[in-house]
Order: sequence, then C-alpha cells, then structure tokens
Amino acid sequence: MHTTHSRSRVRLSASVMAHPDRSASAHRVLADVGVENARVAFDPEPDGPASSLRSARLAYADADLYPGSTHHLVLQDDVTFSRGFVESARACLSLHPDSAVSFFVEWGSRTAFLARWAVFTGAAAVPVVNPYVPTQALALPRRLAVDLARFLTEDVEHGEADDEAVRRFLRGRGVPALVMVPNLVEHEDLPSLTGNNEHGARHSVCFAPEGAAHDGSVLDPPRLLPMVAWNVGRAVVVDLHDDVPATRRPTLDVLGEWGATESVLRGALDRVVGARAYPVGPDLLFQAWITAVALGALQEGHWPGTVGALRGRLGEPLVARALATLVPGALRVFTDPVALSRRADDLALLVLAAMEYGAAHCRPGL
Repeated sequence: MHTTHSRSRVRLSASVMAHPDRSASAHRVLADVGVENARVAFDPEPDGPASSLRSARLAYADADLYPGSTHHLVLQDDVTFSRGFVESARACLSLHPDSAVSFFVEWGSRTAFLARWAVFTGAAAVPVVNPYVPTQALALPRRLAVDLARFLTEDVEHGEADDEAVRRFLRGRGVPALVMVPNLVEHEDLPSLTGNNEHGARHSVCFAPEGAAHDGSVLDPPRLLPMVAWNVGRAVVVDLHDDVPATRRPTLDVLGEWGATESVLRGALDRVVGARAYPVGPDLLFQAWITAVALGALQEGHWPGTVGALRGRLGEPLVARALATLVPGALRVFTDPVALSRRADDLALLVLAAMEYGAAHCRPGL
C-alpha cells in the first residue's frame, strides 16, 4: 500500500450523460449531485445505433465550458449518491489530482476483488485492473477531460465501448486510473439502452450510503488475483503483470499447487454448508468457494493477520457489505439476485469461512 499526502484545491464541474428517453432520471441525477457548474449531455442522435459514445463525447467536452474548474465529473443517468458526495469527491480528487478517479466499480468485476481487499486491509483506493475504466461516475483533470472528448471523436476503434476507449486513452497518456473504496456511488437497475441487460444487476462492490472519508492510501496488490468470471461462472486466477487470456489459470489448479486438493476443498465446503440450502447450484457455489479460499490465502500472505481479524469486524458495515457482494456479484446471471440478496448474511459468512480456510491451509508462493 502506498499513500498520497499532498492535497490540492479542487473546483468541480459536472455533466450527466444521458439518452433523451431517460431525461427524468438524468435531471434527478443532476439535481442530486448539486454541482453548480453542471448540465445534462443528451445523446445527439437518439435514434441512432445503441451507443453511449455520443453522449460521452459531449459530456467530457463540457469540461471546456468551465475554465475555472480543476476537474470534470461525468455521471451516468442511473446512479445514486452517498451522503455528502460532492465534499467527499473533492477530498478524493485533492489527494489524487492527476489521476482518473472513479467513485464506483461493479461487484463482479476483477477490480471489485481488489476493492474487497482494500476494505479488509485499510486502503482507500485501488488501481483499475478491468479491461475498461468504470465510467458510471468518473472524474478527470479538466484539460484531460477535454482531450478525452477529442479522442472519443477521432480515435475510437470500430465497435469500441466508451469505457474501453477511456482505458486505452488513459493508458496511452500514462494516467493512473483509480477506484475509491468504499464507493460513493451506487448503480440503479434501470433497463440498459446499450444492450447490457444480459450482464445482470451491476451494483457497487461496497457502497457507503452514509458517506465515507478517504485518505490517500492506494492498495498495492499481489501479482495474482483470484476471481470468478461472472459471464461463465468459472473461477480463474489472473496474472496482473501479464493479464491476457492465455495466462489465466483455473483456480482449482492453482490451489492444488498451494496444498489444497479438490476433494479436500469440496469436503470443507460441505462442512460449512451443512444442511443449509442456498439459491445457488452446487457447482457454482464451489466456484465462489474456491475463489474466496484463494483470496484468503493470498491476503494472509500479503497482509498477515488481516484475515484472522475479519470475524471480529463483522459489525463494521463496510466489511459486512464487501463480504456479502462477492457471491451475488460473481453469479448474478446464473441465479435469482433477489434470492441471493435474501441470503446476503449467510453468503457473507460462507465467504469469510472460505477465506479463513485459505489463510489457514493454503501456502501460495508469493
């Protein structure tokens, strides 16, 4: 974990990117955010092919309208805010003035697994390791936002999504992309206008509706990141230093090298589950279980003592939320999300038991 100590004064402008069909929601977001220099950027071709790029270009270009601002915040039209959002966002941007800062990441993405580690170990931000940058609530230095608008107009590849283009732009400029933890923005379940309904519910990994204070610490993760690929329901380990599909390995294979065989892992899960029934098929539940086992093993190796402390921290809302979102986030397209939400407490305890098992029985080579 490293920490940023310097603060700079932040003057914020904002835009809400929206399709005209969601005008009411967009104006609700605009009113709720409460930034003086702000407006809605409507898709200029609402009858065109489904795409968020057109409104995104306008939203980032709006930064040029406010030369007195230091940073420009772009919001999607289906978000809600924590208490004191603007003040907290300014504080975060003052700590990371040259970064792209997102205030949301969805609960099943690979960056979400880093965000849980941040909650458990005390970091206030994580690097974005998704193949895209979360754009539901993204703030950039003003001049960078203007340059991004130009990039989205001139340099977007055919069929590229705006969040993937943002990632490519930031990487090309060498700009760090961070997610603040806990999240200060939640994503509502409105119908997607860009064909993402098959992605299932995309809630925050750890939303703090009550508000949160962040320091300048940024998680320094291990090289390996266990996760569930939410679209196929399979547990894999990602090499963050060489993140291409060819380097990803089945988590079960990795755990075998760390001393845990499949039969032993299944037996441990059966003992924890007991007679309780979960609204998840047994194979899918096993995929989530071994992911949490691997997460616990790596966390204990990288941040000794932090896994053992979690059971005593279950009364902390952020810890409870971070544990409770793992299974629904990972398996949301395979099972009923309402049924999962009803069992959130049980699922959180299941994840914790898996992490404790990994910390106690697995020895990753760090």
